[in-house]
Amino acid sequence: MFRRIALPLLLLPFLLPNHRVAQDKPADASTEPGRITLAECLVLPSVGKYARSPVHIDALEALMLDGKYAMPKAGDTVTDADGEKVAWEVAKADDKGWISGENYGGANAFWQVESDADQFALLHARGHASVTVNGTPHYGDPYGFGNVHTPVHLRKGMNTFFFRMGRGRIKAEIELLGPKPPKMRVGNDWTLPDLVIGQSPGQLLGAVDVINITEAPIEIVPMVVGVAPTGMNERFVGVQQRVPAMSCRKVQFPIPVLGEVVDGDYEFDLKFIQPQGSSIRPENSLASAAVKPSVVRPDQPRRVTFISGIDGSVQYYAVRPAIPLEGATDKPGIVLSLHGAGVEAIGQARAYSSKSWCHIVAPTNRRKFGFDWEDWGRLDAMEVLAHAQATLDNDPTKVWLAGHSMGGHGTWTVGAHFPDRFAAIAPSAGWESFFSYAGGAQFPEEYSVSEILTRTSNPSHTLLHKYNYKAQGVYILHGDADDNVPVSEARHMRDVLKEFHTDLQYFEQPGAGHWWDAGHDNGADCLDWQPIFDMFARHRLPKDSEVQAVDFTTVCPEHSADDHWARIEMQEKQLAPSRVQISLYPNKGIFEGTTENVTRLSLQVQGVISARETITVKLDGSELKDLAWPESGRICLRRDEAGWRSVGAPTAQLKGPQRYGWFKNAMNHSFLLVYGTNGSAEENAWACNKARMDAEQWWYRGNGSVEIIADSEFQAAKYANRGVVLYGNADTNSAVGALVGNASVNLHEGSVKVGDKEVKADDLALLFTYPRKDSDYASVAVIGGTGIEGMRLTDRLGYFVSGASFPDFLLIGPEMLQQGTGGVRAAGYFGEDWSTSGGEVVWNENRQK
Repeated sequence: MFRRIALPLLLLPFLLPNHRVAQDKPADASTEPGRITLAECLVLPSVGKYARSPVHIDALEALMLDGKYAMPKAGDTVTDADGEKVAWEVAKADDKGWISGENYGGANAFWQVESDADQFALLHARGHASVTVNGTPHYGDPYGFGNVHTPVHLRKGMNTFFFRMGRGRIKAEIELLGPKPPKMRVGNDWTLPDLVIGQSPGQLLGAVDVINITEAPIEIVPMVVGVAPTGMNERFVGVQQRVPAMSCRKVQFPIPVLGEVVDGDYEFDLKFIQPQGSSIRPENSLASAAVKPSVVRPDQPRRVTFISGIDGSVQYYAVRPAIPLEGATDKPGIVLSLHGAGVEAIGQARAYSSKSWCHIVAPTNRRKFGFDWEDWGRLDAMEVLAHAQATLDNDPTKVWLAGHSMGGHGTWTVGAHFPDRFAAIAPSAGWESFFSYAGGAQFPEEYSVSEILTRTSNPSHTLLHKYNYKAQGVYILHGDADDNVPVSEARHMRDVLKEFHTDLQYFEQPGAGHWWDAGHDNGADCLDWQPIFDMFARHRLPKDSEVQAVDFTTVCPEHSADDHWARIEMQEKQLAPSRVQISLYPNKGIFEGTTENVTRLSLQVQGVISARETITVKLDGSELKDLAWPESGRICLRRDEAGWRSVGAPTAQLKGPQRYGWFKNAMNHSFLLVYGTNGSAEENAWACNKARMDAEQWWYRGNGSVEIIADSEFQAAKYANRGVVLYGNADTNSAVGALVGNASVNLHEGSVKVGDKEVKADDLALLFTYPRKDSDYASVAVIGGTGIEGMRLTDRLGYFVSGASFPDFLLIGPEMLQQGTGGVRAAGYFGEDWSTSGGEVVWNENRQK
């Protein structure tokens, strides 16, 4: 929300923490403004093994774990997990400034910079996955977007930069700012809506990254002054937001558009103001920028912004609106179109020609690469669909799903998770799963934890949900000369589906590569394929009352629980496929069918069958007769050794679709990050730095904006019903006890207790998720260790990487960095009541000691 103000404006008191980020010794260059370019450094080719996995191997990280690794020199060697010695070598930048090499994927680079004074700087680097400057870590720019500008504190003397390279090349430049630079700078990562001529939007929202070049967090309030063709010149302020020390945050701001949009140039003066006392004054602006949203005609593709429920950030999606024919009375449908890797949503919408009978709606996947339409990418797709359905004139029975390349995979996985939300799907140049195409993790069978880690990745196994496609029309499109995604991906999906699917179409374009256009219309044919739209036009979503049979599979009820009137609520074996095949006989009031791996199920009767005195349910040999019509309109069922029985509605404190575990799921519901301040100086610095780096990664990968606070600031009522990520343990972070003190997994200094078993050591890392005890749906994620080495062991765990899946809890030791899966001490799932006794705990007893 934004409000119009008359200056000065009094604000409610706010808290400004005085925590300062711990730093090591400074660096060198010059106190005069200038730039230092990376021209030569040392590079260590990869000494690790990585995948979309909760574990990884890295010999250099193992050496650095205790914080005592000496600065390398050319010729020094590191022995990798295979026993091979790998040497640091001198590398020089090419004429375009890139350090690169054939074997530099996943490599490490070491750069020393000397500064003749203590001063601040901005590191402008590309291609790096992360950088550690004088011992302080920051997330990088692995895709080379060019929008990462990292504040660093150069100390007088020599400064060290450890880069972790992403795709095999990096370039870097340091912009020197002097000892007392401006506190803030506006970045170049904008999220803006388009203004549509003839509309009167009133309040719109935008966002941009704001860089804090100080060693303390700063509270800011955005102020906008609009200068438009209509002459509007009023001040508006947005919500107060905190930017972490020596970092950035994507900050939202209002875009006030008063009256009807006219053709012309709109410009808004945006200021970020640090409140002084209780007032907001323009003269206290720390940074400013001009905002110039695009103006489009009503028939043109446009960007639409909204607030995401995942983290409260501003996101956008693109719409190519339907252009109805004159005299048409039918409402248009919606084609949800998922883009490929590196493609912007607005580009996806523009690749289609306009239709008279459907809107093209293109979500972002949170970024151009984002999450491969899994994890938060899948959530983004469904958030966008809900927003579009609420704001566009549309027929809710006309909803279809399409996508190209990564978006073709997205079509497969999103369509499989939500079979009752799309009447038909059309993947183009799509791949099946990470395991067939994009580096899915494999776990050695000799370890007892491998089965549970493999099962944890089941949400990414597309074909585990294959029967969900039965209710949808399916059109598979691929070029037979595709050199990016092999046509074998499409052929395999076709061959699997044709064994049971009765509404399947398949076409290969002869001689076509990955992106192609046969010139049939104004759009790109690999997306805007006429036979696909013909197929869409012939499919509609049925009402729940029209559905007589459901065949539905899920592997995680929090991801996907419903198919029309059937809901899977709890599994016997968690994250394994659970399937229901149930027929409805509405005139008799009978549900009859079978289930697999389901212990709790509910069936909607209200609005599905005519109200009657009793209902009969026949499942797996159990027959429940004369069930009374439920007041809630939903029958709740539970299975035990005796069979199925009718029960009351389960409490929200049990596992269910509202909250099921699986570590990543905790990062939802406007989640925030809380770091501990009650440990040693090293532990407190780690917690703050780790929270900041995670926030940076979330911004980079997910266009996100997440609040960071100290445990001393956390108040449960102030942050009610929000997901919370805690850094530290019960002794170093006071919020751990306040939020999950009742957990059946306990993490303390020097020990971890899982159920009745306690392990004592100071170098163990633990990740776990647990219900927030004061909420019916929000969860808590704990990231920490039994000591500083255990805490550091979590630094590179890939929980923000799509396809890397984590169970409810994961306990690892430092040997993970040498052995991978062999370094997992324990993993598992809490039971339905969130206990370990009723859950599944696997200790890696056969690991190498």
